[in-house]
Amino acid sequence: MKLSKSMILIVLCGILAIAAGSGLRLYFALHAKSGDIYSEIADAIGPGTPQYAALKEQGRFNILVMGEDNVDGSRRSDTILFATIDIDDKNMRILSIPRDTRAEIPGHGVQKINHAFAYGGVDLMKAAIEKYIGQPILYYVIVDYDSFPAFVDILGGVEIDVQKKMRYKDRAGKLDINIEPGKQLMNGETALHFVRFRKDALGDIGRVHRQQQFLKALIKKVYDPRIIVKIPELTAQIVKIFKTDMSPKLAVQLAGFVQNELGRDRIFFSTLHGTAATINNLSYWLGDVKSANAFLNAPVEELISGDIDEKSADSNFAGLSLAYSNAMDETPGDGKAAVISGDKKSKGPEMTNEQLFALIKSMPEAVAVLNGTGKPGVGEEVASRLQKMGIDVVHTGNAKHFDYRTSNVVYPVNADKNVTDTAKTLGKLLEVPNNLIRANKQAFYASIIVGHDSYSLIKRLDRLVEISSK
Repeated sequence: MKLSKSMILIVLCGILAIAAGSGLRLYFALHAKSGDIYSEIADAIGPGTPQYAALKEQGRFNILVMGEDNVDGSRRSDTILFATIDIDDKNMRILSIPRDTRAEIPGHGVQKINHAFAYGGVDLMKAAIEKYIGQPILYYVIVDYDSFPAFVDILGGVEIDVQKKMRYKDRAGKLDINIEPGKQLMNGETALHFVRFRKDALGDIGRVHRQQQFLKALIKKVYDPRIIVKIPELTAQIVKIFKTDMSPKLAVQLAGFVQNELGRDRIFFSTLHGTAATINNLSYWLGDVKSANAFLNAPVEELISGDIDEKSADSNFAGLSLAYSNAMDETPGDGKAAVISGDKKSKGPEMTNEQLFALIKSMPEAVAVLNGTGKPGVGEEVASRLQKMGIDVVHTGNAKHFDYRTSNVVYPVNADKNVTDTAKTLGKLLEVPNNLIRANKQAFYASIIVGHDSYSLIKRLDRLVEISSK
């Protein structure tokens, strides 16, 4: 009997040791540093390969995410996402490519880009997207109709605000969509119907926006503290249900990177700009690749601030904005432009009258105010408050565009120390983050570009004016 108990104890200890070892490996993978991610990728593709050299040079790599529609043996990929993960600058960008995008498919001529998956599976799809976008793809992930609901259910569902009734029945496609409007917690099956629906006036472009709405809600759920503690377990399960050429260890490392290193405001979404056209009786999406690369290659500070001019003739489709947004922007299901939050709380303790005057006195140069919102009078409102505080405003005008998401402080390229010091002090006064105080070609002075957070900026200025009058 004693021997039996000892044996049981040994077995239990063995199981615990294995479990502890697995847990530790998972823990370390989840808390991996960027160097660990580089090492894992180097082990997979070889440190001497051109792909790894490009990764080290740019600090980022690309993943192709595909939604596989496999009905009665007909394989298609109607959902195509080109994701760029920037390890060095800590951000992620996701570009939705409409399924009808007109592109050259190697060996098959110019066709709808989603046909590549039917012709040659993952490899041909990767080749077609790489040729179209002009950037290499390191890994792929395939989510099919069977794995998608399981994935959502693992997370306990996702909350979506449905803007209108969604009803569509397709017996041949075995699809019966019936979703009522309103905010609701969707299980896996309902969420799958939500992201597949495209029977409205906006067609596939409307579906693309609903998919982005779903992804933002999904990311919000993943950042929920109740979910974060389950990330190791969830990631292990998710790796099993998706098809990918990424190692399970790298998948966990990337999950940890997103969780630990990225805020939701550093995860960006955009849709391939373009226009709809009918060519030889077939409907296509004629994409603007130049605009797509402007989004994918822009410095992250420009994306955060909105200091990126991606406006083009095809940045809207049937009243729907295709402009980029981040994972914190609420994207209404009716496809309207993203809503940008306009209020934020003041940081740190309030300064005294003496501290304020000392800062103003330390500004050796005059400043300028540029309106980056397009709202008439906003620049003048800011300028008048700065002048009330005793700051010399030498110029008020418009910024190069009106889509600045947040206010920036800029100064001329090659500016002297007096100008850069003035810009830094102005940024400190107005609580502009350090990464949004920078050199810019449009600046002739130390300048505040008023963004769409103008309400909170003016509130801040009103408080400073009040302090200065004491």
